[in-house]
Amino acid sequence: MLSVQELRALAATLPTSTFKQQLGPFALIQRPPSEAATAVLAPTHMASPEVIEQGMLSLLFEFEHLRVATLPPLAATDRLRIGRRMDCDLVIDDPSVSKMHAELRWNEAQQRCTVQDLGSTNGTFLNARTLGGREAVLRDGDILSFGNVQFWYLLTETLHERLRSGEATGLGSRSG
Repeated sequence: MLSVQELRALAATLPTSTFKQQLGPFALIQRPPSEAATAVLAPTHMASPEVIEQGMLSLLFEFEHLRVATLPPLAATDRLRIGRRMDCDLVIDDPSVSKMHAELRWNEAQQRCTVQDLGSTNGTFLNARTLGGREAVLRDGDILSFGNVQFWYLLTETLHERLRSGEATGLGSRSG
């Protein structure tokens, strides 16, 4: 994981195309794990809309203190598995996250990413709404929650622009 501050320095020196080559087509950004945040945001191991909404709001207003998950390079069509298991592409060490929790699918030709829950115990949420078993298309600026762990989904171009402009919150340019 890289900090927003570390990426800001990189974004200042690289054009968008090179920045995108380094990070891939999108980024998942989260709050750094800490005991205090976990205690506030996850009082139980069960995910709930209230806990997720509280986490979403704080995530959007803490941009400078967030961490960017580094993901493996993506090919034209690629799948990223998310869960607690060490063989997942994105390992989330949190008791509300299932061993094999969800899957992201990137489609280069369509320039889009989808998310699908893989039968997790505590669910996968998109903007505080449960996915159930359906696959959903992600939009730039969406908030994904795997159990009680929130990630801000940003296209790399949007992240690059925010880092270069110094924009502190995510409330400015959500597309859809």
